[in-house]
Formats: sequence, structure tokens, C-alpha cells
Amino acid sequence: MREELLLMSAAEVLSTAPAASMEDIAAAAGISRATLFRRYPNRQVLVAAVARAAAEAYVTAIDAARLDDGPPDVALRRLIGALAPLGVRFGLLTSQPLDELVEQELLALVRDSDERLRALVRRGQEEGVFRVDLTAEWVVIMVTWLLVGGADGVRLGQLAAREVERLVAETVLGALRRPPRRR
Repeated sequence: MREELLLMSAAEVLSTAPAASMEDIAAAAGISRATLFRRYPNRQVLVAAVARAAAEAYVTAIDAARLDDGPPDVALRRLIGALAPLGVRFGLLTSQPLDELVEQELLALVRDSDERLRALVRRGQEEGVFRVDLTAEWVVIMVTWLLVGGADGVRLGQLAAREVERLVAETVLGALRRPPRRR
């Protein structure tokens, strides 16, 4: 089995059953437990590899969203559209414990992408589209955790996966847009 497919299979299992065992993950991937352990000597190493795949997918989604194109609210909606499937696929990985060094490595990997999202928010504020009382950092946190919450809602059967994008976009943009000026 190709590495990418194995990691996607592991992500799928961990997103629906965060406490899944290595045996559960191997069975879902269609490989033996021994084969899984040869590739990943323990659960922590596997979770770190899946978390890295999630971080790389996040960077790719930010790139694909073309944050510099068009009005800031349209670009943000496009970004949420690119991130929503990742939230459903990887969202609950945030509940998995990671070694501190691995966590720092992943934060470094996404740092530039997070900064591009912050720059989009600042551009929206400068253009008068977004409220100025919500910091760009808060928007990054809000988008991230709403996507994780949406993923958990899907896992629990409270939300349909196809609804997460719309709900997150409406929530974020509803909070972020400046109200029209009164005359």
C-alpha cells in the first residue's frame, strides 16, 4: 500500500474514532498489524505522520484558495471551501497528543500559510470589508476550531459533511463582516 493511501486511511479512522488502536487502523487500511508496525513502530509515530500529512494538505489548500484574488470576503469563503473537506478528514487529529518537537515542527510548516490568512484578514479590514475589532489571529483560531467542531459534528452524526463548509463560512463571515454604515 502506498504511504499516502495508508496515511489517508489512518486519518479516516482517527477522525471517526480518535482512540482507535493500531490494530483498528491496520484493519481499515487492509494491511496486517505487523506491516503497519514495520512502517510505524508505534501509534505516536503514526499519528505524527498523519498530522504532518494534514499540515501539508492545509498548506496546499491555502495555496489553492488564491487569497490575493478578488474581494477579501470572497477569498475567505473560497479558503473555507478548500479547508472544509480537510476539517472533516483531519479535524479530530487535534485531539491526538503529539510530541512537543513534532508539534513545533508542524507549527513551523504552517506558519507562512497562517500568515497569508492573517494578511487576508488585514486586507479586508483595510478595505473596510471586515471588522477591525477582531484580530487576524482570532480569525485564524476561529476558522480552525469551527472546522474541527464541524468535523466532530459529522463524526457524531449531528451534521452532514456537505453542510460544514456553508455553516463555517456563514458563521465566520457573519462575525467578520462590517455592518453597513447608517446614513
